[in-house]
Amino acid sequence: MKRKGNIFIVFASALWLLLCSGCNIWSNGDLLSELTISVTVSNTPEAPVSRATLDPSDYVGAMHDGEKMQTLRIIIVRPDGTVEHNRFMDFHSAGGSSYLSVENVSFRVWGPETKKVYLFVNEKATRLNQATGKEEPIVNFGFDDLAQGDIFPKESLAQLQISLNSGSDELPSAALPMSECHEVAMPAKDYHADLYVTRACVKFTFLIENKTGIENTLNALSINKGSNIEYYLPRIQYIGDPLAGTFEVSDYIVPNTGLNNYYVFSKQFNKRITTAGDKGDGVTALEPIYLLEGKYDEADNDLNYSMSMTFNGKEYSEYFPDVKTLPRNTHVVVLVSIGQYGLDWTVDVIPYQEVILNPGFGQ
Repeated sequence: MKRKGNIFIVFASALWLLLCSGCNIWSNGDLLSELTISVTVSNTPEAPVSRATLDPSDYVGAMHDGEKMQTLRIIIVRPDGTVEHNRFMDFHSAGGSSYLSVENVSFRVWGPETKKVYLFVNEKATRLNQATGKEEPIVNFGFDDLAQGDIFPKESLAQLQISLNSGSDELPSAALPMSECHEVAMPAKDYHADLYVTRACVKFTFLIENKTGIENTLNALSINKGSNIEYYLPRIQYIGDPLAGTFEVSDYIVPNTGLNNYYVFSKQFNKRITTAGDKGDGVTALEPIYLLEGKYDEADNDLNYSMSMTFNGKEYSEYFPDVKTLPRNTHVVVLVSIGQYGLDWTVDVIPYQEVILNPGFGQ
């Protein structure tokens, strides 16, 4: 009898180890399975079509490290609002790389249930406060303090904002903030989720072609109706698939309304615009400018956004036709051609939806 008892204990122990060593463990009717997550930076067109003689495809497709993921935080929240996982990954420290996509990050999670997955990229980036002269975080939130089992601060995070403090303030290009929130329906088995993050900014690229035969000087640039606040987490409705790049924004929500919190962004230059350009191809490319998304809407006026550029002490201004809103992750490419007679300008503005515009700069 004693031997039989020992055999039974050994058999039961082996069965328990077999169950525990597999993919799944049961508890209170829930199943513990593996969730793998891949994260991609939401696409923008890399080679927009333009009617201008200048081909922008050699300039707008390249992205530097600041437009990629240097750090990534994944927070998984259960239906009861508790934090299941809070994982931070730093790819850029100790000479590491930056990525447009991160593959197969694995978690052991409970299911079946629908979870919220929060993605935060480059959260520790700082910028210079023009008013105080000090470096300060772009996003000020205690993500590190969220432990497993804590109640996730959904409401306070939804109200978290990014702000610009003055007319010359812009997001630094060293590390751009990105974020997103997804619902993931975790089944009662292992599952893989392809997710994306969205850059929390609007990128402006200015390409200048000098056809005058003489050197010109760019003195200043301004963009009217810039926004100085936006929500950190996007409140966007898409048509199409952001992962595939075949999408457009159908609607989005911003904290500012009417004329509130809009300003004129201005930047001073003393930049030579030669006929040879930066690379001998006749094109001078300015450093990209990163501003916040906005939704300025003036009643009875479709011309919401305008810009001006000052060359050789003379200012030229024009509205951008058909650009009524500027949602985040938009890339506006401005092509400027200075003609033989000094006023022969054309400008194409190309948001990521590939709308082609031709406003002309007047005197």
